[in-house]
Amino acid sequence: MIFRITQRYLWFPVHKDAKAQKLHFYTAGEKFNELDVKLDVSHPDRFFALDVGRFVGQEIEIVGDVPEDVLAHLACHEDRPDTSYPDRPLLHFTAEAGWINDPNGLVYADGVYHLYYQWNPFGTEWGNMHWGHAVSRDLITWEHRPVALQPDEFGTVYSGCGWQDRENVAGFGKDALLFYYTAAGGSNQWSIDSGNKHTQRLAVSTDGGETLQKVGTVIEHMKGENRDPKVFWHEESGAYIMVLYLDGTEFAIFRSKDLVHWQESQRFSAERMWECPGLFDLPVEGKPGEKKWVFWSADGYYQIGSFDGYAFHAETEVLTGYDTKLGYAAQTFAGVEDRVISMTWLRTQQDAGGFRGMMAITTELSLKDGADGLRLCFQPVKEFRDRLVKAGEGPCVNGRAEVPFAGEPMVAKIDVAAGTPVAIRVGETKIDIGKTDESVRVIIDRGIVEYFADDGRIYGAVEVEADILSKELIVEAENGDVQWFRCSV
Repeated sequence: MIFRITQRYLWFPVHKDAKAQKLHFYTAGEKFNELDVKLDVSHPDRFFALDVGRFVGQEIEIVGDVPEDVLAHLACHEDRPDTSYPDRPLLHFTAEAGWINDPNGLVYADGVYHLYYQWNPFGTEWGNMHWGHAVSRDLITWEHRPVALQPDEFGTVYSGCGWQDRENVAGFGKDALLFYYTAAGGSNQWSIDSGNKHTQRLAVSTDGGETLQKVGTVIEHMKGENRDPKVFWHEESGAYIMVLYLDGTEFAIFRSKDLVHWQESQRFSAERMWECPGLFDLPVEGKPGEKKWVFWSADGYYQIGSFDGYAFHAETEVLTGYDTKLGYAAQTFAGVEDRVISMTWLRTQQDAGGFRGMMAITTELSLKDGADGLRLCFQPVKEFRDRLVKAGEGPCVNGRAEVPFAGEPMVAKIDVAAGTPVAIRVGETKIDIGKTDESVRVIIDRGIVEYFADDGRIYGAVEVEADILSKELIVEAENGDVQWFRCSV
């Protein structure tokens, strides 16, 4: 069907229970997009929009196994569909609309934190993988930016990382932002027709991350669905390092002098660990001058060891970082020199607001020694902690403490005697945190609860009702004292 573009956004009426239909988009005979959309023009429950601003005044062709009388119901609008929702989280980042998963391209550059992320702008289920984009100066409040990367003949856009090339070693300009991502060949019909497999590709921004230009492939297909490149600089060996997931529980490490040409230096397996790898060093608290390397994977599994610039050598068994299964695919921010900041995707299921999934509160990572050896610890970033305003305190009476205010995100700090079991009940959800020797901090936002205990050695997230802030909160802790904090955004 030939469709004339009259305004910036092409709206798609959809229903989440409708059958997905594939649409191909052409201009002057050249394909420029391909989408799977659950079209329902008769009884839509929401609308999603494609930005076609560059084609205003022109004609495009839409091809698919969809009757033309259905396509005739599509319409252009000057604005996006309304995405307001009364129970949208206030402290946790969500996409304006659609599905999100892995955080991608995390980089701090020129005073701005950049969050790119896996995004389906056209449905609340996984698919149509794009890179969305948001920016922040405080790691708490985020501003949505236009889509950063979209699928093409090389595949949909899977996870990857960001790096600021301050020395212009790649030749794209001083301070250019480089983004390494997986082009998931075989994940869309476009790439299948082109015969492409999973490859690692490079995109470059010379305008502060606003627009990303695809440059080309930097690592050809190796095996399976090899994916999720993460790049950093290793000072001691004088090289840039890339860690990459290959297949099964297998990973590879690469070295580069110019951020463009990469040579493999190690291939290894780690039991239970797969996809979204990370490799970073941390000082050991309480032991000046000592640091260890942490190799990380999507499920929150990690190993502690050493890294010489060529190979990682594990010194521990595979350890578990998360107390629950909600967090996934965490990535650390490049460009932060004095601390290691991590962000993780929370795999929430609610989609009544036209979006699904959210990002956790950003955390600072540390290594601490204890009775069971070195462990990775999590704490909310300093920016978040500094935002808290005390709003009340008191003891638990008969194992119960009530929130002294409602309607806002809140943080509870629960002080108990060492070794005391702690549990909280939020709405209909009971969370057993277990015994702790330190205070427990609980962050409560619409639809989500995160908790930190035992000086950060225990971290978990639990999905709760979207309207939880209007409900009663009960803290259960024998002889515990609770301090309440507001965290306004």
